[in-house]
Amino acid sequence: MSRIAWKTLSSGENDHLLLAVDFAAGSRGPAQFADLAPLLDPPRTLWTSRPPGPDDQVPPTGNAYLDWWLGELRASGTPVEAVLGYCAGGVFAAALADRIADWQPAPRLILLDPELPATSGLYEDFHTAGDSLAALLTPAELDAFHARGEALRARYGDDQLPVAGRELADTFTAAVAAAADRLDLDEDIRDELSGAFVSLVSYLTAATTLSPLPAWSTATAVTTTTPEQPVGHDHRVPVAHDDLLRSPQTARALQRLLAGDRVPAAGKAG
Repeated sequence: MSRIAWKTLSSGENDHLLLAVDFAAGSRGPAQFADLAPLLDPPRTLWTSRPPGPDDQVPPTGNAYLDWWLGELRASGTPVEAVLGYCAGGVFAAALADRIADWQPAPRLILLDPELPATSGLYEDFHTAGDSLAALLTPAELDAFHARGEALRARYGDDQLPVAGRELADTFTAAVAAAADRLDLDEDIRDELSGAFVSLVSYLTAATTLSPLPAWSTATAVTTTTPEQPVGHDHRVPVAHDDLLRSPQTARALQRLLAGDRVPAAGKAG
């Protein structure tokens, strides 16, 4: 079946499904669930979330994103064994697991380096995304771009993600438009250049409308450092954060958790 809200990363022998929530649009340094899927042994059927695009007309609220993902999932009739959430994806994963329990036995909730959506990280993403446009922007335009980001950070600090995010997205879109006008780029290229960052802002903004901490407090987490928010059970793997989803140690820890086995204590997993 052709899916829009989910992408199949791997197929397993049983009829149960692992759902993985992460923002993986565009390129990024940290590993993705696509890197983890082939490491699972035995293989599992793993779907990863796709964020809605501008044409999907999904507002940036948690419930709208859940409806986007759950409608297609429920129509598939596939039973869900566990919901995995990476970084801010853990916010959505907690809510997805709760909603899925409305029509089937509650799936496991497994968090991987869970984080609440943070404006501080969004500023970093903004500047990194701006540098990716360096070949299209003039030096003066790039300097103005970064100066605008610093000005917004000075105004909002690390709070008010929805408001700061909207202005960062507008700044990014305007920079792309200026370059596109000068270089006579067509609309498809403009949308491609600006789409990933604008989509990230919507994703994080939607996550701020959900309250995952009660579910996190009883969930299992596989982490590289001590979580900032309390989780029920924390299993540490000795790898860098960016390598968490490409590490065989993460795959082995996840397989043990799914099998119901005990995972070695934090700092000894793998």
